[in-house]
Amino acid sequence: METELLGIILGAVLPIYPLLIVIYQKMGRYDEIVEEFKRLRDEHEIVLEAYHGA
Repeated sequence: METELLGIILGAVLPIYPLLIVIYQKMGRYDEIVEEFKRLRDEHEIVLEAYHGA
């Protein structure tokens, strides 16, 4: 019974495993883009404050 259940679980999970890896990698790239955007936004706010004398 346990062997059959293990076979069913592996049969369901193994085909989608490469998809999960791709999703994980894309999330990592998205996080890098978000961090870069935050840095640029902060830099822009500093420049605006300096330019407008606030």
